Amino acid sequence: MIAYKNTHFSNLDYILIALTIVLLIFSWVYIIISYNSLPSIIAVHFDILGKPNGYNSKENIWFAPFVSTILSAGFILGAKYQKVVSFPKRKLNALEKKSNIKTMIFTALLLATLCLLIIHTIIKSSKIKGLELHWIMPIVIGIILIYLALVSFYKFKSIK
Repeated sequence: MIAYKNTHFSNLDYILIALTIVLLIFSWVYIIISYNSLPSIIAVHFDILGKPNGYNSKENIWFAPFVSTILSAGFILGAKYQKVVSFPKRKLNALEKKSNIKTMIFTALLLATLCLLIIHTIIKSSKIKGLELHWIMPIVIGIILIYLALVSFYKFKSIK
């Protein structure tokens, strides 16, 4: 078996990873607590204005945290063991490694945040009929813009 050298995380990286884990755990707990009170058919898709326009059985609510947890874990492990996921296989300089770490960890945090937001939206709109969540799209766009700004900052910083 090949031993891959791991990358050392900074204190900020550990804080972001801990925040990601807390958000994922909160997502799972929120579903566990709310699951029995959900109707058998829940809203699973929303239009741009936050109106539910797609429905499915409540068992499908487990899909979002499952996928988000797997992807977040993959991004965190990819940040830790960059040699495994870097393509093309080449030696990365220190700035590239730091930039890649931040990008992957911020991506894991983005996934965990969006997962919690999606779960909250699904649960609220399924429990309250006729609920329209007009605020959902601006928040999603805002979160993604913050993510893009942070990733761009670290990418441009690594070019210098």
